[in-house]
Amino acid sequence: MFKSLKELFQKKVVEQESTLSEEQELQLAAAVLMFELIRCDGSTDKVELNYMAEILRNQFNLSDADLDELFKLAKKSAEDATDLHRFTRAICDKWGNSRRMKLLENLWMISLADEEIDAHERHLVRKVAGLMYLTESQIVQSRENAKRRLNIDDFA
Repeated sequence: MFKSLKELFQKKVVEQESTLSEEQELQLAAAVLMFELIRCDGSTDKVELNYMAEILRNQFNLSDADLDELFKLAKKSAEDATDLHRFTRAICDKWGNSRRMKLLENLWMISLADEEIDAHERHLVRKVAGLMYLTESQIVQSRENAKRRLNIDDFA
């Protein structure tokens, strides 16, 4: 019974995703990566969720209703995803290097928001960076930019 309910739920998520515009698909891809980062350490921190909301609202100029819908769909998509490739592939196909670096900077900001970066968070940010074809120097530069934006001086 649970298996059929899960399949039905997954079908609904896929149907919702298939009705998205290209821009909405990219917004969803970015939001899924952010949501995965927030939950990868085993807890969902309110501070990190607030940073995610602000980043998405500002980056994509979203209304509260659109942001709420994006959060719901990102959470469902993240829970159903078996890997991150389809999300990073969509981003790589449509976004240039500087926009991908900005996304990485935002991921660093979310992971640093609670002033505690978990090893799982660090690993996931680096994994996403690799999947987006960013170099080590770009990873470091993105982290430094995030620290500067958060006024963090001495964080590893």
